[in-house]
Amino acid sequence: VPVVLGCSHACTFCIIPYRRGVERSRHVGEITAEVRNLAAQGVKEITLLGQIVDRYGKDIPDGPNLSALLRILHQVEGLERIRFLTSHPNWMTDELLDTVAELPKVMPHIEAPVQAGNDEVLSNMHRGYTAGDYRQLVQRIRERLPAGSIATDIIVGFPGETEAQFQHTYDLLEELRLDVAHLARYSTRPGTVAERRMHDDVPDEEKWRRFRLLEEQQERIATEINARYLGQTVDVLFEDKDRGRWRGRTPTNKLVFVEAAPSTAGEADLRGQICPVVVTWTGPWSMQATLPRQPFIT
Repeated sequence: VPVVLGCSHACTFCIIPYRRGVERSRHVGEITAEVRNLAAQGVKEITLLGQIVDRYGKDIPDGPNLSALLRILHQVEGLERIRFLTSHPNWMTDELLDTVAELPKVMPHIEAPVQAGNDEVLSNMHRGYTAGDYRQLVQRIRERLPAGSIATDIIVGFPGETEAQFQHTYDLLEELRLDVAHLARYSTRPGTVAERRMHDDVPDEEKWRRFRLLEEQQERIATEINARYLGQTVDVLFEDKDRGRWRGRTPTNKLVFVEAAPSTAGEADLRGQICPVVVTWTGPWSMQATLPRQPFIT
């Protein structure tokens, strides 16, 4: 469900402000009506979308902010889970984090891109914060959501990024040990500030090398984080059946697969159901689990 359209921040690598225009928040009544309609159709989970979703309502005089919007949508009958993305470190307030911690329907998973771990690169990207600021943000998130999860975005090979500056990014991720790191190799987007004013001087093979280093690092970190779930019982909202296995996600957005097993009355239909499962195997990108009992759900 889009709640913020466009963007006015203008990171130097991003084309969104030029393609989708300035930041515009949808009115709360319009959003609420859409969510109620979705819930009436059986939708159990929604994700509120915005290029900087934390800035919801900033352009509406006396309008609700994202925390207030979450509280309003939390009251929608039939809705079970609410997520939001993507957040910007500058706008992830303590009020918002406290709201996530307080409301049971709002999932404890935060998407907060850092993009790079070096302050000069962050400045060239026009991100508006330092690596130290991001460290403090992660600390604030973990203080309020100790059982939550954090995902980030990283761009390697941004114009001018040296080997030493890349190492700062590697070291930051090693230190913070986040659940997910979405990785990308920098590529020019016609019309962006970076394309017009910066030279794409990091060779493609070097971009790939840095990408693979972070990929291997994150695989190791995610493997260790997810191993903590082994043997635990977690609630999974099942989305669909894929090659004989039901697929769903935990509140912390971990992907879980459960083998479809028939009951005496026929195979249980888990789609749209939230069920407790016992985790029997964990990997870096997904987990496998079993249902404590195999119910027949109509």
